[in-house]
Amino acid sequence: MQFRYAVATALPLALIAGCSSTGGPVSGSETPPAVETHAEEHKTGQTGGQDYRKPKGDYLGIYVEGKYKNKPAQQAKLFKKSVGRKPNIAKYFHAWPATFPTAWAKAAYKAGALPQLEIEPHGVGAIEDIAAGKSDDVIRAYAQAVKAAKMPISISFAHEMNGYWYDWGTKNTKPKTFVKAWRHMHDLFEEEGATDVKWLWTPNVVYPMPKVKLKQYYPGNSYVDWVGVIGYYRKNQKTPTFKWIFEPTIKQIKKFSKKPILLAETGVQTGPGRDKKITELMTTSAKRKDIIGVIWFNMDKRKAEKADYRLEANKSSLKTFRSLVTKYSFGRP
Repeated sequence: MQFRYAVATALPLALIAGCSSTGGPVSGSETPPAVETHAEEHKTGQTGGQDYRKPKGDYLGIYVEGKYKNKPAQQAKLFKKSVGRKPNIAKYFHAWPATFPTAWAKAAYKAGALPQLEIEPHGVGAIEDIAAGKSDDVIRAYAQAVKAAKMPISISFAHEMNGYWYDWGTKNTKPKTFVKAWRHMHDLFEEEGATDVKWLWTPNVVYPMPKVKLKQYYPGNSYVDWVGVIGYYRKNQKTPTFKWIFEPTIKQIKKFSKKPILLAETGVQTGPGRDKKITELMTTSAKRKDIIGVIWFNMDKRKAEKADYRLEANKSSLKTFRSLVTKYSFGRP
């Protein structure tokens, strides 16, 4: 799915609308490197002594819009009240070029969440310019601001690159160009000393585009810290189960990367069996050692996609979600 200019944190019930940047698919989302292990990181959430807002359980984030958009402190309070846990990831979408949202990031971190930036290079040719070094001044300024903020953050760049619906997707951008742009941005951050960053590589689940192989888009283990798989439970799916939606993507990724996996966009559309699907999603995510958490997209997409992912759309779904995130210790107490 696609979104722009927003935050993934709490759950302002009855205040929510929207679901990924603009336009996009109705696919659900429909979105030889060295082998490394991260068992200790999975337990502590820390690399190099840094605090990555990690609880004893798993990461928990939620994307919302409405009255408290871009207000992570207020969202965290509502989230705690609604589902019994505080989010420990806050997501923010913005188009490129852009400046680092320092005030928002500090507010998110103060609220107990790892700020996670989703950078979207909209405009045909924008990602090619990054790869060619034509956006270096903007990237360096962004990196300098990240360093000056003195807090850990996570950055995802050009998400769902294996899909056709974005300017940087398969219709306009070659895999090697995507990889070159990602590596170049990463290297400039390193040069500027902005090193307290978790780089989140976020492909869409593969079933809408089964012939597009993911390895060609992978920048390499030296350039990626986490893998952020994007996928949803939708009514029109052949088999709406975790195994059918996510497993083919995860299996493909594991052939070239052993990085921790975050379900960076997910949700269950309203309809028959919704509570059962929510239970499967959250239980599977909690029990798998390779998955470090989820970001639930709590969005009303009935106008754009005839889909509603809001937890509060069903009282039973909200109750089910609450019981699971507290049972498995998602997020923060």
